[in-house]
Amino acid sequence: MKKSERKVITILTLSLLAFNSSQLWAEAEQNQEDLSGGFLKVGLGYKFDQNPYEDERNGLAMFLVGRYQMENGLFVEASYGANQRQEGLNIGYNFYNTTHWNFDLTTIQAFVSTEIIANFVDDEGILEPFTVIDKSGASEMLGLRATGNFGNTNVQFLVAPVLLNNDYDDGVYASLWVGHSWQLKNWGINATTGIEYRSEEILEHYFEPSAALQSAGVPSYDATSGFDVTAQVSASYPISENILFESYVRYTDFADSITDSPIIRATSQIPERNEAKTEVGILFSYVF
Repeated sequence: MKKSERKVITILTLSLLAFNSSQLWAEAEQNQEDLSGGFLKVGLGYKFDQNPYEDERNGLAMFLVGRYQMENGLFVEASYGANQRQEGLNIGYNFYNTTHWNFDLTTIQAFVSTEIIANFVDDEGILEPFTVIDKSGASEMLGLRATGNFGNTNVQFLVAPVLLNNDYDDGVYASLWVGHSWQLKNWGINATTGIEYRSEEILEHYFEPSAALQSAGVPSYDATSGFDVTAQVSASYPISENILFESYVRYTDFADSITDSPIIRATSQIPERNEAKTEVGILFSYVF
């Protein structure tokens, strides 16, 4: 791992452990909050998704968000939702809580399973498709997560230095998210912004062309570590006790190490390829 990467991870780790430390010490003698129990929200609606990885998608989509925690602290959570970060299916252990902070050991999808169809021109000028990324699955990692809730504002730090699958060696994922909510009559408004860091080992696994692809004409490329930045605004309106109307807009600016990869640059037949992700959704959700 490069010196600059170690510095980033050190800063994030110290922030995770020391942020608002005086308040943590003041609350240390208080009883831990009981987070046992759970919820489930299932939605159906329309989603528009435009990103560098694949063709633009429009149409019917399912949404699911849920969490259940046992009294011993073990939990399972799913996040494929409109108002939440899309972190997939994770399991973990909630080992310490204070009035404002929850601390977990949890799995996290540092990068989802991705298949990219890239288009290359052969020696005779014929456009031919190649499947350039079809990795064995998502990058599942284990990390430490701290979630702080302060009224209508929430903060979450996560540092994941342990890779659970064996697709590649090492790798570090880290993230920082900040969100705030407002209540305007019956409307609930939420705004969230986040920064995600992926080390060189993760990005080179997905975005450096293999020897086989290079022999097919894809140029070589050295991927480096990088940061993704996401901003999201969402709104919800209760139709009944269990049914919500929801809408959201999410925008992600990807790391240069991703968008500069020849794999990504070959994925679009459209001259002006998108280098960011824009997602818009309108849905109805049922809360159990």
